[in-house]
Amino acid sequence: MSELAPVQKEAKKVDRRIQRTRLALRKALVDLIQEKGYDAISVEEITQRANLGRATFYLHYKDKDDILLEEFSEKVSDQVRLISEIPATFWAPDQLSGTHGDRKKLIPPMLLIFKHAAENAEFYRVMLRGESSKRIADRINAIVVASYNEVIGTKFPNKPALIYQEIPLDLLAVYFSGALLSCISWWLEQSPAPTPEMMTLAFQNLYIPGVHKVISESKLD
Repeated sequence: MSELAPVQKEAKKVDRRIQRTRLALRKALVDLIQEKGYDAISVEEITQRANLGRATFYLHYKDKDDILLEEFSEKVSDQVRLISEIPATFWAPDQLSGTHGDRKKLIPPMLLIFKHAAENAEFYRVMLRGESSKRIADRINAIVVASYNEVIGTKFPNKPALIYQEIPLDLLAVYFSGALLSCISWWLEQSPAPTPEMMTLAFQNLYIPGVHKVISESKLD
């Protein structure tokens, strides 16, 4: 065991260097976005701001989109963790079970998503509009769909029958992702913008009625 210790320590040092390099590049990108907008930023500007060489950049990322998506993926992962900690009983008010519930009752996980978008508004604007959105829309959607499936799998691991056979879970995830990202994109361009609470309620009333038609009457644990 003692002979392996130096190797393990060296591996940790390498890992820390990699983390520091990637964080420096990501911070440089975020700072430049705030200064001049995403589409105008070059790889050379990112490396200069991070005080790193271009060769180092390409050891870690293919292009600036990769940095942006890594940042986005990490933000989404943090939200998935927070949302997954919310008890299942808070996920679906009466609307999801097909009964006539209070249409003004906010679903906590939904509210958490819109609060997160409000707190990271500039980042979401970059992701969802302009030339960058055309290039990376499919990759953004894939991240959201994977996160949706992860949350459903975490909260309801023994409920595969929740979704009717003719509506695959992946299709429901894609539908959710498209609707959510479109609503957030519209929201962030409004002035004055509705509050996160107002957007949560609006999204629920658009999304939930269709969803409860493809979810069984099974009681959520």
